[in-house]
Amino acid sequence: MIQIIDMVAFVAVVETASFTEAARRLATTKSVISRRVSDLERGLGAPLLDRSARSVRATEVGAVYYAKCVRILESIGAANDFVAGFNSLVKGRLRIAVPHSFGSALITPLLNEFAERYPEVLLEIEADNEYVNLGDSHFDAAIRVSRSGDSNLIARPLTSFRQWLCASPTYLRENGVPRSLSDLSEHEGLINASSGDGSATWQLWINGELRACRIRERIRSNNSEQLLSAACAGLGIAQVASIMAADAIVAGQLRIVLPECAPPASQISLVYPKSRRTSQKVQTLLAFLSERIAPLATWDERIANAQAAL
Repeated sequence: MIQIIDMVAFVAVVETASFTEAARRLATTKSVISRRVSDLERGLGAPLLDRSARSVRATEVGAVYYAKCVRILESIGAANDFVAGFNSLVKGRLRIAVPHSFGSALITPLLNEFAERYPEVLLEIEADNEYVNLGDSHFDAAIRVSRSGDSNLIARPLTSFRQWLCASPTYLRENGVPRSLSDLSEHEGLINASSGDGSATWQLWINGELRACRIRERIRSNNSEQLLSAACAGLGIAQVASIMAADAIVAGQLRIVLPECAPPASQISLVYPKSRRTSQKVQTLLAFLSERIAPLATWDERIANAQAAL
């Protein structure tokens, strides 16, 4: 008889590509995970993992079995969520993917509040800018920018933000204020490496559509906070989300340039598979974030007031 706990261990190894990381995720030891996967392979009579490479990965049959295990575990989770919802219980493991780009500025503090309010929920938070395929993973939900085009997912809007080109007053005094797109070629660009195709470009609103505009590159980073800090230090112009830049703009540390080229507002949503729609944990998280974000989402209003005061 195949044990569910062995499936859980196998799925964790495949998703982390490591016995050690799988053990950390499941709060157990590497030897326990290894034994469970071996028991699973022995019971099935087939090798599920290729252990010869530097990182562990699924064999051909293991990859197919992994996908089926994910579906089985999702069904079990949905059944448990139904019972918990029937009893109005909010408890159990809740795994959520959060973009690192603005997670620390907005979502992470709120998730700490959620954990405090619901002590029987075990939160697993993964902060990364990599796209998480909710259909092929054991995540319950993800925070995403813009709507999802996947018909198997449900997206619930939480708030929105703008992307502004910003530079410090010192930088603009020393290098001049760009008055047109052509002026940008003479300026230093602070580029977000986690967006776009790797080229030194910004997505800007030009003649009613988004276009990629090339910029001379000074700093490239996948850390938005680092780029914000570099802009405040006078190292160049950065395209920064209003969520992160509002305080610096209001304080006069940054000024917006070419505001007419800022892209339309981007939407932040809580996204989850349709199989989680009855999950008491997911729905409670959605209600909590909607309630708490609403009074905080004043960044663009604050920026507009600061601009009007100049």
